[in-house]
Amino acid sequence: MDFTTFRLDQPGVRAVLGDLEAEIMERVWACPAEQSVTVRSVWEALYPTRPVMYTTVMNTMTRLARKGLLLAEKSSGSAFLYRPTVSRAELVDRFVGGALERLLTNFGGATRARLHQIAADPVWQERLSQLMEPLDARRATEEPEG
Repeated sequence: MDFTTFRLDQPGVRAVLGDLEAEIMERVWACPAEQSVTVRSVWEALYPTRPVMYTTVMNTMTRLARKGLLLAEKSSGSAFLYRPTVSRAELVDRFVGGALERLLTNFGGATRARLHQIAADPVWQERLSQLMEPLDARRATEEPEG
């Protein structure tokens, strides 16, 4: 998926997806990994807090499938079954990787300079250390004992 929009004022996946797209993906991700969802089940879950038309949810889920975030499979009836092609973490990872690549390609000098400033700042060093703790712990449990 190619991210062309980034809304700095929005939290989480809303920064790269539209509001309804993000809400739909959150509903789909909330289901067990092996479970597919229908447009109706997503619409029914959304409607109490976001009264949108069924066709709006259907069109948005079709668009998410075209973007490669949902896989649409025809069920035995006339409905499509949808499941995510990426996890929330994978989507964020793709976005961050793509954004950094574009920044380095388009603004290499400024990006490198800013990254060096961040690396030298004690406040940022502490924040980065805290962000790395879960990753370091996971790596420690995955390393074979020698």
